[in-house]
Amino acid sequence: MTNNGKKTLTLSLGALGMVYGDLGTSPLYALQQTLPGEATNPANIFGVLSLIFWSLILVISTSYVTVFLRADNEGEGGVLALLSLLKRQDKKFSHLLFLTGIVGAGLLLGDGMITPAISVISAIEGLKVISPDFSYLIVPISFIILFLLFYCQHLGTGRISLLFGPILLCWFITIGILGAIAIFHNPIVLQAINPYYAFAFFYHGGWHAYLLLGGIFLTITGAEAMYADLGQFGRNPIRIGWFAIALPALLLNYFGQGANLLRSPEAMNNLFYSLSPDWFAYPLLILATIATIIASQAVITASFSLTKQAILLNLCPRLSIVHTSKDETGQVYVPQINFIIAIGTLSLVLIFKSSGGLAAAFGMAVNLVMLIVAILVMCVARQIWKWSLTKIFMVFSLVIIIDLIYLGANLHKILEGAWIPLAFAVFISMTMITWQKGVELLRTSFYMKKISLPDIIKRLNHSKLNILEDLTTIFITDPYDNSGRSFLNYIELNHILPKQVLIVSVVIENYPYITQEQGFKLTELTTGVHNLVLHYGFMQSINIPQTLILYDKIKAFPFQLNLTTATYLVEIINIAMTKKKYPGLSFWQKSIFAFLLRNSAQDIEFFKLPYSRTIAIGTYCEI
Repeated sequence: MTNNGKKTLTLSLGALGMVYGDLGTSPLYALQQTLPGEATNPANIFGVLSLIFWSLILVISTSYVTVFLRADNEGEGGVLALLSLLKRQDKKFSHLLFLTGIVGAGLLLGDGMITPAISVISAIEGLKVISPDFSYLIVPISFIILFLLFYCQHLGTGRISLLFGPILLCWFITIGILGAIAIFHNPIVLQAINPYYAFAFFYHGGWHAYLLLGGIFLTITGAEAMYADLGQFGRNPIRIGWFAIALPALLLNYFGQGANLLRSPEAMNNLFYSLSPDWFAYPLLILATIATIIASQAVITASFSLTKQAILLNLCPRLSIVHTSKDETGQVYVPQINFIIAIGTLSLVLIFKSSGGLAAAFGMAVNLVMLIVAILVMCVARQIWKWSLTKIFMVFSLVIIIDLIYLGANLHKILEGAWIPLAFAVFISMTMITWQKGVELLRTSFYMKKISLPDIIKRLNHSKLNILEDLTTIFITDPYDNSGRSFLNYIELNHILPKQVLIVSVVIENYPYITQEQGFKLTELTTGVHNLVLHYGFMQSINIPQTLILYDKIKAFPFQLNLTTATYLVEIINIAMTKKKYPGLSFWQKSIFAFLLRNSAQDIEFFKLPYSRTIAIGTYCEI
């Protein structure tokens, strides 16, 4: 086998752990929550299984794996990556489309609360199958597992993440074998592949059957992770992992649960664990618990990654981003997001107390995310792939119709608990929109009207300044204020000018990664004063001292830059509230923006500047 082949197989194995955790653990609860009360009726079992089969084929295999994975931003997938791609291609980017993408990001963070809760609690519910006497332990054990999971996030997943793929491979093989054994004993269940049974289910079940689609949708939740993790694994490994392992195992298990239910109606108590022989009950419970923890970890990690993208794209206030691995820049931990999701997840466990209760709240947010992704990919097909309207209609009409059908079936869940992740998503979306408008206000109303940096330097009266021969100063301009006005104030007030001044501006591009050659632009403003613009991609980590050391090693500076003793200057913006009115920004939004700005991470932390050699300069703005 060639090196490329080995690498592809390795990535495919990794994709099983990070991409298919949510989809792979759906058999624990999805079919259980879908079948109607008269589940022993073969027509209902065949109808539901047929709908599950064709949902996995049409939505996942056809739409996501075949089409959506092609829509990448230089290899990166996800809602914000798509937004960046479309903004880069179209300067007149639709405000409505931008708003849609922001809502999608908020919904994904909302999903990050409920997925760990329903996954872990559905696994622990295997205790009551082993013995009804253990039922009272389900909620406490689930709570403790999830609490420890969130508590340990700051440690990172570096080494243990290498086991995620093999463990999920073992999980898929196990559930596939359990399902295959049940099918072997009752192969008639395979007739459900015929779409006739799906149509017959709707024809005889009517409105009640349509509402059950909300449960069937649980079998495809996790599809959005497949697209969001595109950049980490690539198209082919994700496709191989799906078609070779995940899809066969899921179909075998779902059909195996149906076959077992046809033979033993009492299996309805817990369809998944009823597939297991008694001697394998405890090992299956342990394996299921580990699999759901991995699935939860994947969702939590995705939330951190999404938050990092939003921060760098200036859609979110700066939060502390902790890198948990020295080797992998993508492994990050965001304490504030971890705390919020932890509170939400643990609260959901205590409120709903069962996978059945959580299933009523689950799916709505994911459904909306999948619809938004379909719309954004459709825009990519039109603007970037240059597809004709006819081709777009032929390819996207079916998947959007399916998403809308599922959305209609999920609407009733809003009153049953789905409003919780939706409300959280609305809160996150409004925060992002307010932050984006507030930043734009600072730029347009305050800093864009100021004189340019070269003009500031020319205004300096060097005869009245004391030149410090042994001092090198690196001034970091704030992204909201590239004018450098605060630096000028500092020089004028102190009557000193370092011999070597480097004014650094950071620009985040709508590309995931910027090469070393593209990320550096140096301009001499006057003798001893240079302006450096550092370009980063929205997937990259920002560490200004480390970047400067890198460029210094390759002799990118035409002057000597002593980085070991240099002093860093940063700007702190303070907001003073007034009754001034600004278009598109109400008073309550100004108040929220001021609060967010006060509590966002400071430049010294965000840019990884040395605390012992950094001075902060305060700036006041009235809004």
